[in-house]
Amino acid sequence: MGRRLTTIFAADIAQYSQHVEDDEIATLSHLAKLREIMDAIIRQHEGSIANTAGDSVIAVFDSAVEAVLAAIDIQAAHRSYNETVPPAQRLKYRIGINIGDVTVQPNGDVLGGGVNIAARLESIAQPGGICLSEGVFEQVDRKLPTELKRIGEHYVKNLAKPITVYAISDGDENFIASSRRRSAAFIRKPAFLAGLAILTIVAFGASVFVLTQQRTPEWAQRAYKKDESVQGKSEKDILANFDLVTEGHFGHSRYLVIRTWGSAMAALLDLAAGLKGHLATITSAEENEFVYNLTLEKPGHWVIQDVDGEPQSSGPMIGLMQDDGAKEPDGGWHWVDGEPLSYTAWARYQPGNSGGHQNFAQFRADGREPKPTWDDIDPAQDAAVVEIEDTQAGQRIK
Repeated sequence: MGRRLTTIFAADIAQYSQHVEDDEIATLSHLAKLREIMDAIIRQHEGSIANTAGDSVIAVFDSAVEAVLAAIDIQAAHRSYNETVPPAQRLKYRIGINIGDVTVQPNGDVLGGGVNIAARLESIAQPGGICLSEGVFEQVDRKLPTELKRIGEHYVKNLAKPITVYAISDGDENFIASSRRRSAAFIRKPAFLAGLAILTIVAFGASVFVLTQQRTPEWAQRAYKKDESVQGKSEKDILANFDLVTEGHFGHSRYLVIRTWGSAMAALLDLAAGLKGHLATITSAEENEFVYNLTLEKPGHWVIQDVDGEPQSSGPMIGLMQDDGAKEPDGGWHWVDGEPLSYTAWARYQPGNSGGHQNFAQFRADGREPKPTWDDIDPAQDAAVVEIEDTQAGQRIK
């Protein structure tokens, strides 16, 4: 065995188990073809495949630039292949890339913390997307045919500090190229100053558009159209819309931490009701600690937000709401299911009602490190906790 510093490429298919359950023969056939495409592109970019298991692939590259170029080419080739496949059978790889020290096993497999971080980055990526660590970003910045977006700092399992994540999202390259062509056309117009003013507005709108696409993937938008309520659908069909769901049990309740990528409160309430539950109610310190730990089991439910120039760690929403017009800062709070407010875990100086319109609650902490404390916030956060009671078990025990 030996050690080496290398660029690690980790990939797996979003919702792969669900695809196998739905149509195993078609899934395995498409997987074989996608792997054939992927393996050839990795070799073209001077990478080598190390570990494989089912749909998962770990590859190593001497060059960070070649690793990212390979990922871009793979996702583009896979998108082309998927255009020939019925929508229900389309398999989308998520890719994470990290630079780190690895141990090379006699059989060629690589192990170590650098591999683990690459796998965590892959789990944060959108289906069809690519996430990079900050170390990779520093090596490839301005050396690629596309642009990278900083999507924040994410806490991942078994790491005390958050990792800064950059992303190349599905479809961004064509949009960026199109924007540049439009910009050049504006500059060539005779009324340059007027054109420049218009271009500024267009550029701002374009930035908002790209950010929206990054934070709210197409599948999430599709799930929350007002005329497409989840009511009446099976839990399996509902959860198939989401790329990250963590499940746990406490007492006689089941909890689902769901990455929603930002959704209005009406949509979250509809989602919870469709799952035959409600946004989580927390009535004891033990339950609060359980739900908090559940939100940390998989990377992607917590992010670092910039609040007035200071980093703040933000986690999923819970089912605590404030009545409109209630006396601020702490009047009128109640649980969505009508349960009495017998326990709270507000962070220091919270609820603070910043901006005068924070009528909901989430896990949040001052600074970068997650904590099992709450803050009052606006709706449309990145994740939410849904609680589903076991109706066969009688009264809920917490």
